[in-house]
Amino acid sequence: MRRIIILCFALALFAAPIDMSAQQEVKTVESPAHYYRLTYSVQEVGETGKVTNSRTYATAIATGNGPSAQIRIGDKVPVLTEREKGEVQYIDVGVNIDSLRALEVDNKLALSVTAEISSTTRTTEPTATTESTALPIIRSNKWSANVLVPITKPTIIFSSDNLQDKGKVQVELTATRIE
Repeated sequence: MRRIIILCFALALFAAPIDMSAQQEVKTVESPAHYYRLTYSVQEVGETGKVTNSRTYATAIATGNGPSAQIRIGDKVPVLTEREKGEVQYIDVGVNIDSLRALEVDNKLALSVTAEISSTTRTTEPTATTESTALPIIRSNKWSANVLVPITKPTIIFSSDNLQDKGKVQVELTATRIE
């Protein structure tokens, strides 16, 4: 009986260091990168709730610590800064969308998105009696957030009211896995 107790005690002493070293050798396994097509739809919604205008932009992104995806579409609009001297400054207007840090989470895609949409309009329309150098009004919407979207399901990720009417502007994202 005494031998059995000594044997159990010895096994307990030797088993603890083996178990500790086994825990230290466990390595974290990273899942392989997957690629997704990101389709952004920028929509203007009228007062009745119907989409009155829509533009679509697409890019691809990889999950993990890969590079970000950027979309840049726009114009450089000349703005007269000093009429007497004829000095002109160019202002960027259009659509800028940045997507980064994409991760898969329970059949959804988590990522950080920044979207900036700007456009111009004139304070007055040029006519025969007014100058064609009317000052532009620049309208701008900018959003930035971490979003979680279901795979293959269009999801509105940003929305804001228009300041000039009762409509709104919204950004819809559809993430589709590329096989």
